[in-house]
Amino acid sequence: MNVGVLRNYRAQEEDRLQAECMELLRALERSQETRARLEADEARQSQAFLTREAAGITPDDAALTLVALDALSALITKTKEEEAALRQAVERKRSEVIEASRERRKLELLEERRQREQRAAEDRKAQQLMDEIAARRAPKDKGVV
Repeated sequence: MNVGVLRNYRAQEEDRLQAECMELLRALERSQETRARLEADEARQSQAFLTREAAGITPDDAALTLVALDALSALITKTKEEEAALRQAVERKRSEVIEASRERRKLELLEERRQREQRAAEDRKAQQLMDEIAARRAPKDKGVV
């Protein structure tokens, strides 16, 4: 198979992996933003609960608020777990991008070496042809003198 075709394939593969990595990073960013909003909401609700509790609230209102805070806390925990999984996925994808980049670079170097060897072979052929022409003329030139 042609090295150039393989190199192009690896470059496309690298581009695809980079796009996937960027999508994972965007998902991680969205998850972090969601967690930050949830934590801010939890802090506001906790503060509001403490304020209402100091003013005196019914046991039913206190129970409902605590249930809501527990649900919010569980959602924050779930979001943190999602972030951890996304971080691992990003790191794996980055490793794949690096490996694809290395493979592409190897193929580029191989293609460059093949091109140098081809040019060197062409140069040798041209030199042999020039030597042959010079050798054919040399007897004629000696006879003319």
